Amino acid sequence: MNVGDAPYDASVVAVSDHSDAAFVDCGVGRKRGKKYGGGITKVLGMLRFEDMAGAGDELDIEAGDKIQVYIKNVSPQLGRYMVTLDPSIKNKKPKDLKREKQADKRLERLEKQISSEDIEKLIGNEYDGVVKAKSKAGDWYYVQACFDEKEADECSLLLPVGVASFSDPSEEGEESEHESYSTGDQVRVRLEGIDEKRGQLALTLLD
Repeated sequence: MNVGDAPYDASVVAVSDHSDAAFVDCGVGRKRGKKYGGGITKVLGMLRFEDMAGAGDELDIEAGDKIQVYIKNVSPQLGRYMVTLDPSIKNKKPKDLKREKQADKRLERLEKQISSEDIEKLIGNEYDGVVKAKSKAGDWYYVQACFDEKEADECSLLLPVGVASFSDPSEEGEESEHESYSTGDQVRVRLEGIDEKRGQLALTLLD
């Protein structure tokens, strides 16, 4: 059993409002230690209420119901696994799911700092900004832009840190022809909206 495995036919064993989850039997078992009598013991999967999203209308699941689930998380050490009703998880790798979860958390934080409506009003505006860090995974930077007319290093009204890249990034394996920036450098950026993949503001570096 691996994360993203094709749908399993499952039976709902119990629904717990206390745990905010349903527990399902997918026919999974594990060996029981000799001191516990040996043999095979059944292992139930946990289906959190929040993981019922993406399956159409909100489902009213009860014990005894037959459903199809996808594997969301597996903990061999604990002998546990979690499932979801969302088919988009199929064939995804654990690192991809972790990255998506992190992006969702960043989007939640971003929404608390600035609303999507306000971001839409600012799209296309140019700002001075300061490089906070360079990505270790690509040719882009974390930049915090100044929202007022002061110099970036004296700015008191800041936008949330965003992901900034050049409009014409270098091809994979090719050396970038653009200037390389370091932490603390001042740059000019244009706000493009929200980078849904990374859960942060999307910025374009201007030469």
